[in-house]
Amino acid sequence: MIGSGSDITDRIRAEEELRAAHGEANLYLDIMVHDINNANAVALGYADLLAEMLEGRERQMVWKLRSGISRSIEIIQNVSTIRRLRSGETTVRPIDLDAVIRAGIAHHPDAAIVYEEKPVWVMADDLLPEVFTNLVSNSVKFGEPGVEIRIRVEEDDGMVEVSVEDTGPGVPDPVKPLLFTRFVRGTNTRSGKGLGLYITRMLVERYGGSIRVEDRVPGHPECGAAFRFTLRRCDQPATPRS
Repeated sequence: MIGSGSDITDRIRAEEELRAAHGEANLYLDIMVHDINNANAVALGYADLLAEMLEGRERQMVWKLRSGISRSIEIIQNVSTIRRLRSGETTVRPIDLDAVIRAGIAHHPDAAIVYEEKPVWVMADDLLPEVFTNLVSNSVKFGEPGVEIRIRVEEDDGMVEVSVEDTGPGVPDPVKPLLFTRFVRGTNTRSGKGLGLYITRMLVERYGGSIRVEDRVPGHPECGAAFRFTLRRCDQPATPRS
Protein backbone atom coordinates (compact mmCIF):
# COMPACT_ATOMS: atom_id res chain seq x y z
CA MET A 1 0.00 0.00 0.00
CA ILE A 2 2.85 2.39 0.83
CA GLY A 3 4.51 1.59 -2.50
CA SER A 4 1.24 2.10 -4.37
CA GLY A 5 0.69 5.48 -2.68
CA SER A 6 4.22 6.51 -3.58
CA ASP A 7 3.60 5.60 -7.26
CA ILE A 8 0.42 7.67 -7.35
CA THR A 9 2.18 10.66 -5.75
CA ASP A 10 5.02 10.42 -8.26
CA ARG A 11 2.56 10.22 -11.14
CA ILE A 12 0.61 13.26 -9.90
CA ARG A 13 3.85 15.21 -9.47
CA ALA A 14 4.96 14.22 -12.99
CA GLU A 15 1.62 15.32 -14.46
CA GLU A 16 1.83 18.67 -12.66
CA GLU A 17 5.36 19.20 -13.93
CA LEU A 18 4.23 18.32 -17.46
CA ARG A 19 1.35 20.81 -17.29
CA ALA A 20 3.70 23.49 -15.99
CA ALA A 21 6.19 22.80 -18.78
CA HIS A 22 3.37 22.89 -21.35
CA GLY A 23 2.15 26.22 -19.99
CA GLU A 24 5.66 27.68 -20.06
CA ALA A 25 6.21 26.48 -23.64
CA ASN A 26 2.93 28.11 -24.70
CA LEU A 27 4.01 31.35 -23.03
CA TYR A 28 7.27 31.36 -24.98
CA LEU A 29 5.37 30.59 -28.18
CA ASP A 30 2.93 33.45 -27.56
CA ILE A 31 5.81 35.87 -27.03
CA MET A 32 7.62 34.63 -30.13
CA VAL A 33 4.53 34.84 -32.36
CA HIS A 34 3.65 38.31 -31.09
CA ASP A 35 7.15 39.74 -31.51
CA ILE A 36 7.82 38.14 -34.90
CA ASN A 37 4.45 39.32 -36.22
CA ASN A 38 5.25 42.86 -35.13
CA ALA A 39 8.69 42.71 -36.76
CA ASN A 40 7.19 41.30 -39.97
CA ALA A 41 4.54 44.03 -40.09
CA VAL A 42 7.20 46.74 -39.82
CA ALA A 43 9.42 45.08 -42.45
CA LEU A 44 6.47 44.64 -44.80
CA GLY A 45 5.51 48.30 -44.45
CA TYR A 46 9.02 49.53 -45.27
CA ALA A 47 9.26 47.08 -48.18
CA ASP A 48 6.08 48.54 -49.68
CA LEU A 49 7.38 52.09 -49.27
CA LEU A 50 10.71 51.14 -50.83
CA ALA A 51 9.02 49.44 -53.78
CA GLU A 52 7.17 52.67 -54.59
CA MET A 53 10.48 54.58 -54.73
CA LEU A 54 12.36 52.15 -56.98
CA GLU A 55 12.03 50.87 -60.52
CA GLY A 56 13.33 48.08 -62.69
CA ARG A 57 15.70 45.49 -61.22
CA GLU A 58 15.87 47.20 -57.82
CA ARG A 59 12.09 47.10 -57.50
CA GLN A 60 12.04 43.40 -58.41
CA MET A 61 14.57 42.75 -55.65
CA VAL A 62 12.32 44.50 -53.15
CA TRP A 63 9.37 42.38 -54.27
CA LYS A 64 11.47 39.26 -53.64
CA LEU A 65 12.25 40.63 -50.18
CA ARG A 66 8.54 41.22 -49.61
CA SER A 67 7.79 37.66 -50.73
CA GLY A 68 10.22 36.34 -48.11
CA ILE A 69 8.55 38.38 -45.39
CA SER A 70 5.13 37.11 -46.49
CA ARG A 71 6.45 33.57 -46.27
CA SER A 72 7.57 34.22 -42.69
CA ILE A 73 4.07 35.50 -41.85
CA GLU A 74 2.58 32.35 -43.40
CA ILE A 75 4.84 30.09 -41.32
CA ILE A 76 3.91 31.86 -38.08
CA GLN A 77 0.21 31.61 -38.99
CA ASN A 78 0.54 27.88 -39.67
CA VAL A 79 2.26 27.31 -36.33
CA SER A 80 -0.47 29.24 -34.50
CA THR A 81 -3.20 27.29 -36.30
CA ILE A 82 -1.69 23.90 -35.44
CA ARG A 83 -1.31 24.96 -31.82
CA ARG A 84 -4.98 26.00 -31.59
CA LEU A 85 -6.02 22.72 -33.22
CA ARG A 86 -4.02 20.64 -30.76
CA SER A 87 -5.06 22.64 -27.70
CA GLY A 88 -8.80 22.31 -28.32
CA GLU A 89 -9.31 26.06 -27.84
CA THR A 90 -12.07 26.19 -30.45
CA THR A 91 -15.47 24.48 -30.48
CA VAL A 92 -17.37 23.32 -33.55
CA ARG A 93 -20.54 25.37 -33.90
CA PRO A 94 -22.76 26.95 -36.61
CA ILE A 95 -20.71 29.30 -38.84
CA ASP A 96 -21.87 31.66 -41.61
CA LEU A 97 -19.97 30.21 -44.59
CA ASP A 98 -20.87 33.06 -46.94
CA ALA A 99 -19.41 35.64 -44.54
CA VAL A 100 -16.21 33.61 -44.16
CA ILE A 101 -15.75 33.37 -47.95
CA ARG A 102 -16.39 37.09 -48.52
CA ALA A 103 -13.91 37.99 -45.77
CA GLY A 104 -11.32 35.67 -47.32
CA ILE A 105 -11.76 37.27 -50.74
CA ALA A 106 -11.31 40.72 -49.19
CA HIS A 107 -7.82 39.67 -48.03
CA HIS A 108 -6.79 39.25 -51.70
CA PRO A 109 -7.90 42.53 -53.31
CA ASP A 110 -5.49 42.14 -56.25
CA ALA A 111 -6.62 38.61 -57.15
CA ALA A 112 -9.22 37.86 -59.85
CA ILE A 113 -11.78 35.93 -57.79
CA VAL A 114 -15.33 35.13 -58.90
CA TYR A 115 -17.87 34.10 -56.27
CA GLU A 116 -21.65 34.02 -56.40
CA GLU A 117 -22.82 34.71 -52.86
CA LYS A 118 -24.81 31.87 -51.34
CA PRO A 119 -26.04 32.18 -47.75
CA VAL A 120 -25.55 28.89 -45.91
CA TRP A 121 -24.51 27.91 -42.39
CA VAL A 122 -22.12 25.04 -41.72
CA MET A 123 -20.66 23.29 -38.69
CA ALA A 124 -17.11 24.58 -38.16
CA ASP A 125 -15.20 26.86 -35.81
CA ASP A 126 -13.17 30.07 -35.77
CA LEU A 127 -10.38 28.40 -37.76
CA LEU A 128 -12.53 27.92 -40.88
CA PRO A 129 -11.10 31.11 -42.50
CA GLU A 130 -7.70 29.36 -42.53
CA VAL A 131 -9.09 26.86 -45.05
CA PHE A 132 -9.87 29.62 -47.54
CA THR A 133 -6.68 31.53 -46.78
CA ASN A 134 -4.61 28.45 -47.57
CA LEU A 135 -6.51 27.44 -50.70
CA VAL A 136 -6.78 30.92 -52.24
CA SER A 137 -3.18 31.77 -51.33
CA ASN A 138 -2.12 28.47 -52.91
CA SER A 139 -3.87 29.36 -56.17
CA VAL A 140 -2.42 32.87 -56.21
CA LYS A 141 1.11 31.76 -55.30
CA PHE A 142 1.45 28.86 -57.72
CA GLY A 143 -0.78 30.15 -60.51
CA GLU A 144 0.62 31.88 -63.55
CA PRO A 145 0.37 35.69 -63.84
CA GLY A 146 -3.25 36.61 -64.38
CA VAL A 147 -4.58 33.43 -62.76
CA GLU A 148 -8.34 33.44 -62.28
CA ILE A 149 -10.06 31.85 -59.29
CA ARG A 150 -13.68 30.77 -58.94
CA ILE A 151 -15.36 29.73 -55.68
CA ARG A 152 -18.49 27.63 -55.88
CA VAL A 153 -20.84 26.46 -53.11
CA GLU A 154 -23.34 23.63 -53.61
CA GLU A 155 -25.68 21.86 -51.17
CA ASP A 156 -26.51 18.16 -51.28
CA ASP A 157 -28.10 15.83 -48.72
CA GLY A 158 -27.10 17.64 -45.56
CA MET A 159 -23.62 18.47 -46.81
CA VAL A 160 -22.14 21.55 -48.44
CA GLU A 161 -19.45 21.18 -51.10
CA VAL A 162 -17.11 24.11 -51.70
CA SER A 163 -14.87 24.31 -54.77
CA VAL A 164 -11.89 26.61 -55.20
CA GLU A 165 -10.92 26.41 -58.87
CA ASP A 166 -8.06 28.18 -60.63
CA THR A 167 -6.63 28.53 -64.14
CA GLY A 168 -3.05 27.90 -63.00
CA PRO A 169 -0.67 25.10 -64.06
CA GLY A 170 -2.73 22.43 -62.28
CA VAL A 171 -1.64 19.41 -60.26
CA PRO A 172 -0.13 16.34 -62.02
CA ASP A 173 -1.97 13.06 -61.41
CA PRO A 174 0.93 11.38 -59.49
CA VAL A 175 0.97 14.28 -56.99
CA LYS A 176 -2.77 14.44 -56.30
CA PRO A 177 -2.95 11.58 -53.72
CA LEU A 178 -0.02 13.05 -51.76
CA LEU A 179 -0.83 16.74 -51.88
CA PHE A 180 -2.44 16.95 -48.44
CA THR A 181 0.30 14.93 -46.75
CA ARG A 182 2.61 16.69 -44.34
CA PHE A 183 5.76 18.17 -45.94
CA VAL A 184 5.16 16.68 -49.39
CA ARG A 185 6.28 18.99 -52.19
CA GLY A 186 4.58 19.43 -55.53
CA THR A 187 6.45 19.46 -58.82
CA ASN A 188 6.26 23.21 -59.34
CA THR A 189 9.60 24.95 -58.80
CA ARG A 190 7.86 27.33 -56.39
CA SER A 191 6.21 24.55 -54.40
CA GLY A 192 6.38 24.93 -50.65
CA LYS A 193 6.56 22.30 -47.94
CA GLY A 194 2.89 21.40 -48.17
CA LEU A 195 2.12 22.39 -44.57
CA GLY A 196 -0.70 24.77 -45.54
CA LEU A 197 -2.63 22.05 -47.39
CA TYR A 198 -1.91 19.57 -44.59
CA ILE A 199 -3.48 22.00 -42.09
CA THR A 200 -6.41 22.52 -44.46
CA ARG A 201 -7.08 18.77 -44.51
CA MET A 202 -6.82 18.60 -40.70
CA LEU A 203 -9.41 21.37 -40.33
CA VAL A 204 -11.86 19.97 -42.88
CA GLU A 205 -11.70 16.51 -41.31
CA ARG A 206 -12.15 18.06 -37.86
CA TYR A 207 -15.45 19.49 -39.13
CA GLY A 208 -16.59 16.06 -40.36
CA GLY A 209 -15.84 16.66 -44.04
CA SER A 210 -13.29 15.59 -46.64
CA ILE A 211 -11.09 17.32 -49.20
CA ARG A 212 -9.66 16.37 -52.59
CA VAL A 213 -8.01 17.95 -55.63
CA GLU A 214 -9.21 17.40 -59.18
CA ASP A 215 -8.59 18.83 -62.65
CA ARG A 216 -10.57 21.99 -63.31
CA VAL A 217 -11.16 20.55 -66.78
CA PRO A 218 -11.51 16.76 -66.35
CA GLY A 219 -8.62 14.91 -67.96
CA HIS A 220 -6.55 18.07 -68.49
CA PRO A 221 -4.32 18.79 -65.45
CA GLU A 222 -2.56 21.58 -67.35
CA CYS A 223 -5.80 23.61 -67.44
CA GLY A 224 -5.87 24.29 -63.69
CA ALA A 225 -6.79 22.70 -60.39
CA ALA A 226 -10.06 22.37 -58.49
CA PHE A 227 -9.85 21.92 -54.72
CA ARG A 228 -13.13 20.56 -53.40
CA PHE A 229 -14.08 20.00 -49.78
CA THR A 230 -17.25 19.20 -47.88
CA LEU A 231 -18.73 20.58 -44.68
CA ARG A 232 -21.76 19.56 -42.65
CA ARG A 233 -24.68 21.90 -43.27
CA CYS A 234 -26.37 23.53 -40.31
CA ASP A 235 -30.04 24.40 -40.81
CA GLN A 236 -30.10 26.78 -37.84
CA PRO A 237 -27.82 29.82 -37.46
CA ALA A 238 -25.90 30.22 -34.25
CA THR A 239 -27.77 31.78 -31.34
CA PRO A 240 -26.55 35.38 -30.94
CA ARG A 241 -24.23 35.81 -27.99
CA SER A 242 -25.49 38.06 -25.22
